[in-house]
Amino acid sequence: MVLRKDRIFYLDELRAIAILLVLLAHTIQYFPVNMNYLTSPTLLSYLAISRMGVPLFFMLSGALLLNREYSISQFIKKRFSRVLIPAIFWYIILFFSVAYVNSFNFDLMYLWIYDAPFPWFVCVIIGIYLLMPIFNSFIKEHGTRGAEYFLLIWLIFIVLTNLNLAQEYYVTLIFQNFGIYMGYVVLGYYLANKEFRIYSLPMTIFCTVIFIVCIAINIYNALNFAAIVYIESISIIIQCSALFLILRYLTKFSSFNPKSALSKLHHFIEKSFIGTIVYALSVCSYTIYLMHEHIINLLLQYYPISTFDLVPVVFLLLVVGSLIVAIILSRMPVINNIVGIY
Repeated sequence: MVLRKDRIFYLDELRAIAILLVLLAHTIQYFPVNMNYLTSPTLLSYLAISRMGVPLFFMLSGALLLNREYSISQFIKKRFSRVLIPAIFWYIILFFSVAYVNSFNFDLMYLWIYDAPFPWFVCVIIGIYLLMPIFNSFIKEHGTRGAEYFLLIWLIFIVLTNLNLAQEYYVTLIFQNFGIYMGYVVLGYYLANKEFRIYSLPMTIFCTVIFIVCIAINIYNALNFAAIVYIESISIIIQCSALFLILRYLTKFSSFNPKSALSKLHHFIEKSFIGTIVYALSVCSYTIYLMHEHIINLLLQYYPISTFDLVPVVFLLLVVGSLIVAIILSRMPVINNIVGIY
């Protein structure tokens, strides 16, 4: 596993939170078996929280990859190898696990190859990486002002989508298959680099209040079947932005006020066992994303759940099982370079 040197802890925190939220969302969607999670207000309230997972990953890509110095060939080679090789590896593993479960029935294996989708997140991130050098050049030239220009256009489309005023086929095709995700990429860069004219502690408190209010509203709507949030929902954008700024400005406050109680708590979290878990989840997040379906299949086979109350238990088993397997793989020579740990 990579050493902690030169890593930004609040970005590791965001990535750890993101993968936990993705696992929670998939737990909700797969469990309980033979039950529709859309009929449960409790599960919908969980979903209102877990929707932030995928947007946070794209925001982290923007924070780390925009306004950087690199050649196009260097960027494509490095990024594609880090995304495609692990995805293909786990796709092959999944194929053989499905074949084993079905006693190597060649008809079912053929149907699986024909119908089984490649991980959608991988397909989207490949598209983002193909366009990243173009956006990187734009951001390098125009900085946060250029990001503000793009985000303004993005938010206009977001509002139109939320008001059901962007239903034309070409608008849907362009925006939903590219604009939503690229918007989160630029938003991540913007929030990581924009210097707001407000002190760190007031910003942290303000964003915390906004975050809690948005979560409360979404949970209330879920419990009353009033609305279902999606990644293009304005509330999700606000939640992700608030969480991003909370962790960024909490880190900033701690660095300038090392003797405060809040700073000591933050330092303790970073240096303690909790920080080690955060770091491990961050480093192994892509591996966990690609392989957690195997853990889910095992749970479905040996531990079928039929009540909503046990979803937290299944979620915990999924997190612990996925993390343990990922850590074991990270310590195996050769294998650790192809499973997606970085």
